[in-house]
Amino acid sequence: MKITNIEIKNFRNYPNLNIEINNTTVILTGPNAVGKTNLLESVYFASLFKSFRDDTEFIFLKDASNLSLKLTLEKSGETRTLEIFLEKKEKIYANFMIDGVKKKRREAQGFMSVVIFDPTDVDMFTKTPESRRKYLNMVLSQKNLAYLDALGNYKKALLMKNRLLQDMKAGRSQGQDLAEWDDQLVSLGSYIILERKKFVNFLNTSVAEIYANISGFHRPVEVFYETLAGDTVEEIAENFRQKLSQVAAKEKMLATCLVGPHRDDFSLKSEGLYLSPFSSRGELRSQVLSLKILELEYLSHGDEKPILLLDDVLSELDETRRTFLLKYLQNRFQTFITTTHPLEMPAQHITLTPALEEEEVES
Repeated sequence: MKITNIEIKNFRNYPNLNIEINNTTVILTGPNAVGKTNLLESVYFASLFKSFRDDTEFIFLKDASNLSLKLTLEKSGETRTLEIFLEKKEKIYANFMIDGVKKKRREAQGFMSVVIFDPTDVDMFTKTPESRRKYLNMVLSQKNLAYLDALGNYKKALLMKNRLLQDMKAGRSQGQDLAEWDDQLVSLGSYIILERKKFVNFLNTSVAEIYANISGFHRPVEVFYETLAGDTVEEIAENFRQKLSQVAAKEKMLATCLVGPHRDDFSLKSEGLYLSPFSSRGELRSQVLSLKILELEYLSHGDEKPILLLDDVLSELDETRRTFLLKYLQNRFQTFITTTHPLEMPAQHITLTPALEEEEVES
């Protein structure tokens, strides 16, 4: 899979931009605040239908009430198009088209997969557990639409249970429906946990080897997923129910659900010890870069590969890590790289300037 054209209107600082893409490596150069990251964000949005930075309302050009994205791709040997139209009224309305045919959101979801690595990702293992859960959800939702559905329904059931617990604490309810919501959480949550475990198992097949190649440190490294025990949905569900029973009184006292995938976390360990507290910035970069490389492989479907977006990342890497990454990516994944300084390497070089009109984009 590769992008051959990007056309955006009223997205961030771009009223109108049309760029032909003719290479598997695209380097976007220009000063800070010119819109390099915004262009990457448009590609990311076309894949996941959300921003990796802000709520959707903030991606509109100032004072604009509508925006559109159109990406032309080569996919499975064919030329395909993906179009997204957003209109901002009292809320945001979205329409999607594939090859000129209107589609529902779910039908368009997953048409194109992306992997993004930006400077804030270096802090993945020093951020809150919520940020790491979002990472798992982002990856798995691109691979598996059933996971995306289960996640959405789980969040709804969790919201309803927490509301019921709050009503019980305030004396507004006796909690007659509590068992029903627990049943839904167990069913949906056990599936979510199992799919996360499968992904973690995939990471652990190669993460130590890739980390060693990137960092030069040869040590046993594994991804450790902190969750309920069990290797099947049935085993996880049984442990889920037991744990809910154990914390039932505490949940009623705190008026919040204390068990489930919304409480899980993952980390990197070496010989039983957490890596992040003892890691330098360079080591943290190597750890996250290892996951991103494996994420690319995980989202690949035969010859169909995800698009890689590197937002001002090369400047964050030392020469050894930068050389390894570029050598690994060469001719394997279409890659978009933003940088403030030109890079001397074979690629399509596009210079973005403060002017916003499409005819002023040089490539």
